[in-house]
Amino acid sequence: MINTENSLRGVICEALLRGHEALIECMRNELTGVEGRGSFGDYSHQFDLITEKAVIDYVKEAFGEKAYIISEESGEIRCDNPELYVLIDPVDGSTNVANGIMFCASAILISRSPYLSGTITAGVIDHSSGKIYLGDKNGVSIIGGHLKLRKNNLSKALVFLDLASLTKDIEDSYNPTELSLKLVRRAKNTRFFAAASLEIAQILEGRADAYACFAKDLKIMDFAASLCLLKWAGGAYQILGSENPSLLDTRRYGVIAASSRELLDEILALWD
Repeated sequence: MINTENSLRGVICEALLRGHEALIECMRNELTGVEGRGSFGDYSHQFDLITEKAVIDYVKEAFGEKAYIISEESGEIRCDNPELYVLIDPVDGSTNVANGIMFCASAILISRSPYLSGTITAGVIDHSSGKIYLGDKNGVSIIGGHLKLRKNNLSKALVFLDLASLTKDIEDSYNPTELSLKLVRRAKNTRFFAAASLEIAQILEGRADAYACFAKDLKIMDFAASLCLLKWAGGAYQILGSENPSLLDTRRYGVIAASSRELLDEILALWD
């Protein structure tokens, strides 16, 4: 059984690379058709399913029957007495890919428990560049890039704002549209690229300062791996809907991620 943090990083890295190779081959062969809906309710494209299979096959090869797998298309792949829980987003940004826009990622998280708090290793691959973000409690590294978190306040920040936040006027006791408009007016720049895991990962390189989705619109695999990387690198985040979500939960969440605790607090102050 592979159980050291370095070995787990290696498994994630290889699984991400296999997924990357599968996705690139799908794009060469124009395998973009819809094949139904995945376990979490979104449309599944041919490339989603093929990429997922490549990743899951390697995870099974590495861990045998000791890993409980949760993946966007297949859902739960259960095992008896799991030693590890593996959360997989085979292709984050599927709509981008289906339209020939390669702003997309794959993300993998490994946990000792079925909760986010049990996470021990995580990784994300940027399919447009092949860049890989890897980390654990000992730190974060970027294969093909350099770790650099900026320390801007909101008035100088570039923030990725999920546009789902502009489609809801009521979310529990707050208004996502109102919060989004406040953020747009106070941030220096706002952008949206429809791949949360990769948008959050951009914060690790200083390409952006924060990410916000005020609406409860994101699946757990859309953000979990990237949030863990951000925390290990010294950033901060807030999940709207749960402090410690289950990796098995099919609910949707809102997320705020920032390069520093100070910037996160500044965004949270928009509620005032």
